[in-house]
Amino acid sequence: LAVLATTLRAETPEGFDATKHYHLGFSAAGAYIGIWHLNNDVYVKKKDSETETDEGLEKEHYEQYLSGGHDFKGLGFSFGISGMRDLGEKLALHINLYISLRHRFVNATEHHWRETEYHKDDELDHTSYKDGSKGNYDIVLNYWNLDLPLGIRYKAPRGYFIEIGGLFAYILSANLKVDLISLDFHSYAAGVELGVYTTAGKTFPLPGNRVLELYWNFTFGLTPLLNDRVAKYLYDEIRPREWLAQAGATLWLF
Repeated sequence: LAVLATTLRAETPEGFDATKHYHLGFSAAGAYIGIWHLNNDVYVKKKDSETETDEGLEKEHYEQYLSGGHDFKGLGFSFGISGMRDLGEKLALHINLYISLRHRFVNATEHHWRETEYHKDDELDHTSYKDGSKGNYDIVLNYWNLDLPLGIRYKAPRGYFIEIGGLFAYILSANLKVDLISLDFHSYAAGVELGVYTTAGKTFPLPGNRVLELYWNFTFGLTPLLNDRVAKYLYDEIRPREWLAQAGATLWLF
């Protein structure tokens, strides 16, 4: 009986061995990705010009832009290792090291807008407008990241938990695909991405002091996905950021 009582005291309700304060596991998650801080229209070119003709002065304003930016969305997945250090009965420090894919896509429409003013004898004679579309383009942007989320976990009764923390993501590679054209986009991607996250979930004890954890996570990106080199190809500065809604599982080995 004494041995049985000692064994029962060594087991926490979550299934961990209470004599060990460090835990290691494997984790995987799927994600739905949304973009914020990106306008619907991305201007590729704007131009103002003046031409002197036999009939007078022509002033032209030209715009070329892509619409559909607000529909930029994506899917992703992450997998890697998880570590946790107990800071007491209710708190723990949780860290992950993930390899992640962010797959973002949109069907964008290219537009051309031209406004021409015709002047005679230094007065406006009339104005003409021309608006057209050159077609749709499937745009795909893929990032491979090395993600390092670090947070503080609060362990609630019956195996439930909540967690808040920060995300440091190093962008390993980036690829841009426009229809059938594929380009290495890494030199135009931001070197790192920073964000904050919150997690909620529940643990389920398994035999052998192992624990299965199911969780839901929301990550909010704070820094742009693109660097300043993109500006030379665009008329307006764009600073897209992303958010992720994730569902995943962790198998804690001990």
